[in-house]
This record gives sequence, C-alpha cells and structure tokens, in this order.
Amino acid sequence: MKNAVFATVSVRPQKISELKEKLPHSESAIYKAVEALAQEGLVVTRKDRGEVVVSNSSDYRAQKLREIYLKALSYGVNPEQLLRDSVLLVWGNLEKEKSLTELMGITGLSYPTVYRICDFLVSSRLLEVHRRKPLLVSIDEGAELNRLLKEYMEREPKGESVFYRGVTPFRKIVKPPPEVERILYEKIEEGVSIQNTGFTVRGKGALSVVESVEKEFSLEEIFLRELNTTAGIEDLCIHIIASRKLDYDTLLELAKKKDTVNVVGCYLNIIHDLSPKLVKKGVVEVFIPHISKNKMIFLKKERKYGKEGWEKKYEKRWNVDLYLDIGAIGHGVRGV
Repeated sequence: MKNAVFATVSVRPQKISELKEKLPHSESAIYKAVEALAQEGLVVTRKDRGEVVVSNSSDYRAQKLREIYLKALSYGVNPEQLLRDSVLLVWGNLEKEKSLTELMGITGLSYPTVYRICDFLVSSRLLEVHRRKPLLVSIDEGAELNRLLKEYMEREPKGESVFYRGVTPFRKIVKPPPEVERILYEKIEEGVSIQNTGFTVRGKGALSVVESVEKEFSLEEIFLRELNTTAGIEDLCIHIIASRKLDYDTLLELAKKKDTVNVVGCYLNIIHDLSPKLVKKGVVEVFIPHISKNKMIFLKKERKYGKEGWEKKYEKRWNVDLYLDIGAIGHGVRGV
C-alpha cells in the first residue's frame, strides 16, 4: 500500500481524493499510508483549497527513492521487490562475479532464496551472467538502475569534515559528486557553498563549504593535499590537526608512499614549536627515522618571496628547502 502511494506521488503530487480514485484502497487506508510515509520523511503534505496534497519530500533519500521507483517502473521492474533488504544484500555483494554458493556464504541466506533473488535481478537486467551452470553473475555496470541503486546505498555520510569557528563558522567538506549531491539536499536549509562554482546559499546553521573531487578522500589524504597549498598550510591543515581526528600512523604511511615524510614531519615540528598542545613531541619524533636523503622543496610556489631567516634549524633537521610564512601559520594556530 505504501509503495503504491509513493510510486504514484513520485510521478507528480496527488490529492488524497485523486489517490482514492486511482488506487484500489479505501480513503482511511490511503491516509494511514501517507502518514507512515510522512513519518519516514519520504512525503510531505499541504493543504490546497481545503484538500490534502501529497508530494515527495525534498530529502535526499526521498528524491533518490523517487528516481529509483520511476526508473524501475520504466524498465518493468517491481521497485518494492527490488528494495527489499534481502535483495539489496545480495545485490550489494555482486560488484565482482560470484556463484550462488559464494553468495550463500556471504549473506547467510538459503540457496533457494539466493537463487530466486538472482533470477529476479537477471530478469530485471541488472546482472551479467558469466556462466549458466553453475550460475556465475555480477553487477551490470552499464545499467542505469544500478547506478541509481549505488547512489542510494552510499547515501550515508563518510569520512570527516573539519569545523571552523569564528565570525562565520563553516565546515570544509571534500567529497565525490554523489556525496556532494546528498549534501545539497541535506544542507540546503543550514547553508551550503560549492567551491569553484559561485553557488552559495546561506541558512540557519554553520555553512558547509564543499569541494567536489573525483573520489572519496580520507582526512589524512586531505591533509596531504592541502599541505601543498598556501591556504592549506596556514589554515585548513591547522584545523585538521586541531580536530583531533587525524591518525598520525596512517599519515606517516601515506607520507612514506608519496615520499613526503620530510615535508610532513617539518610542518608538524613547526606546529609543535608554536603550540605543543596541538602536536605532541612524540608525534614529531615518529617521523624522524623516515627522513629521506633527497632534499625536498616545501611550498615551491612561495619561493619568489624568499626566506625570513628562521628556517635554518628546520631545513637542516628535515632536509627541506623551506618557504613558509611563519607569521601566517602562527596566526592560524592562535585561531583554533
């Protein structure tokens, strides 16, 4: 019943009287379904000339479900069946080709259940069949409905954001496009700005400044990216450190892979000297045994401004050619 109501209003908003005419259910049953959908945040209601009008919520999950329902129906697929937990459990384990026996072991479902689900997904044109006997299947990456399902299944927030306090508090968030879309839906009332687009909407809460990137980055990866920029060194990197969410063991391993231990260690050393509470001495010492013999330039783009004279001890210790504005970094440290 709920699925029928949601599917109908997904096509366009409907009055309760219209739903009663179109669906083979009583008015009281329709009201109960609408109420249940509203409690789940999937629909909203409003009064129009004395009649109740039902429409999809602007919530990200509701909008993604709306897309899935309409696309599934256009392909002749039952959306209610597609979105059952057991079906999604099997579907979610098929990025790489698997047999029914493997799926039984992963999902804990019985053989007949796994068989029925795979048969449904194959007939829905969502799976590629690599072998018939025994059956070997995987997700069909070219299916539009699969793309929508992936976006829906990845709707939960991942990674970390960094919160800035100050006159205008905001969160810097670095996310791939599907996550940016989710944030647009969920943060539009609070306030959101998409970096490099000129799009900024101010709301009631802390502004979310979002950078769209090609893939999901961990906080440590974001830290290393920002360490190559003047603004990052003087501001964002300091706030990442102050968030206490940075995993220094992971940061060291990443720095070793990217051959940037000298730069990272040098920067952490400088922050420690400015504020021992932000970076403990023990953190800095972990990087020392991994210093590379290859001399590195720290912030090459600032070389045209020359040096101030304070850099020598850090350059010698960390084998770097250092071009930083210590005043700006100090201001950033005092601001957290």
